[in-house]
Amino acid sequence: MSYSESKGKLISNLFDAAENVRRQVLYVLRKRRGLEVEELKRTLDLLAHNAIRKTLTQIGASMNVVSEEGEYTLGGGEAHLIVDPIDGTTNLARGVGYATTSIAVSETPYLSGTLAAIVMELNSGLTYWAERGRGAWLGDSRIRPSGPARVKDALISIDISKGFYLRSLERLIGEAGHLRQLGCASISLCHVASGSMDAHIDYRGALRATDAAAGLFILKEAGGVYVIDGAMDADLMLSRGSRLRLVAASSRELLDEIMSRIGER
Repeated sequence: MSYSESKGKLISNLFDAAENVRRQVLYVLRKRRGLEVEELKRTLDLLAHNAIRKTLTQIGASMNVVSEEGEYTLGGGEAHLIVDPIDGTTNLARGVGYATTSIAVSETPYLSGTLAAIVMELNSGLTYWAERGRGAWLGDSRIRPSGPARVKDALISIDISKGFYLRSLERLIGEAGHLRQLGCASISLCHVASGSMDAHIDYRGALRATDAAAGLFILKEAGGVYVIDGAMDADLMLSRGSRLRLVAASSRELLDEIMSRIGER
């Protein structure tokens, strides 16, 4: 089953929205002469926000939209769309590869109601996506997590920016086999979903729902597991104000071992 054959109308619309962001962002990056990094970041964020809204308006979407850049309602607002037009803006502006457009659609204001999600890498165009009950995909290839692993062997992505909470992670950091920080939560979660990484940890309590919703849904459809604020498979309100502490892993065994290292088991 190929990507074009398997994707439904909803996923097709999300793909169109993300691809519109990608086209416009890459054009600006090619023409960036004279823009300082902070100005470029603001320009990219606004451009991406407007590109998403334009696409949704053109397709006649009826949604309550929760975006990193603002909230608005289109039509009667029957569904809920949560989007980070650019997750990893600093990476993108500085020429680091990890940056995505991340979109999820839910029939309720909660993650548990999610119907479909897409995470598109803005530089490469590689697209992770999932629909409820149909598994998770990278383009036209089905993806699954790596399976059981031990902390001492695992490749773990961890966000330690603004590291005021590092004391709780000292044991884990000391024992983990391989650590990475990508600066893009959505792609980190997709790497766990696809088996490229074994776990992703963001324990700051500052991770936004807009950054995590699509990646969490894709991970769950792929067969991965996660803990939000200490609770297994906890639900998440899809609002701009939602913040979370997150541990996501390829298997329950690895998740439990990670949680024991940070004093939560």
